[in-house]
Amino acid sequence: MKTKQYKQNDISFKGSFTLEAACLMPVIVFLIWNIIYLSFFLYNQSVGLQGSYCTALRTERLCGTNEEKYDAAEEKYEQAVIKKTAAASVRQEIEITRKGVQVATILCMRAPAGNMFHSLWEGQQKQRAATWEPKAFIRTCRKTEKIGELIQTGNSLE
Repeated sequence: MKTKQYKQNDISFKGSFTLEAACLMPVIVFLIWNIIYLSFFLYNQSVGLQGSYCTALRTERLCGTNEEKYDAAEEKYEQAVIKKTAAASVRQEIEITRKGVQVATILCMRAPAGNMFHSLWEGQQKQRAATWEPKAFIRTCRKTEKIGELIQTGNSLE
């Protein structure tokens, strides 16, 4: 088998890999960097979604005036969302009504594109917790207990 050997003076191939790497590497680094930022963005979205729901649910279960609920909601939101976000600015909107509590999380994150193009990633998550009715909850628990007893004893509903 013969292999073609290039001489050291052959100018046609000299430095071609260096030129290709110089053109390709910035694009590869840029893509990897944006994938890392995308993972930050998705993490922030999931933290915002879960934190908004937990804040709405826990605030709805509190007793007191709307002002007390609002203050408690802000504190719970800070613990659940603001302290856990990565590389993003977070804004909250808390609405307390007779129907329940709604918490919205608005995320804004600038991707590492520099001045090449506009790269602002935004996301919004809204979660609502309906008004908690203890009477209905207790009735449901009692029904569940009765069903459990029927299953254990093997009796029918008759």
